[in-house]
Amino acid sequence: MKHFANAHSCAQNNVKEHSPIYDLQAYKARQRKIKRQNFLKNTAEASMYFCAAALTFSMLFWGV
Repeated sequence: MKHFANAHSCAQNNVKEHSPIYDLQAYKARQRKIKRQNFLKNTAEASMYFCAAALTFSMLFWGV
């Protein structure tokens, strides 16, 4: 069992474990796919907000 000081020291909290990358090409392809999906999601979300704002302001100026 770890002592309280060892379990909660600053040096212990900065250590980050990760699994090694065995196939760099597959890793990069997966990262590109994730990046593209995030870009498309952000673009769609931004366009929805833009369309909602445009529709709202056009209705205000039309007097509807």
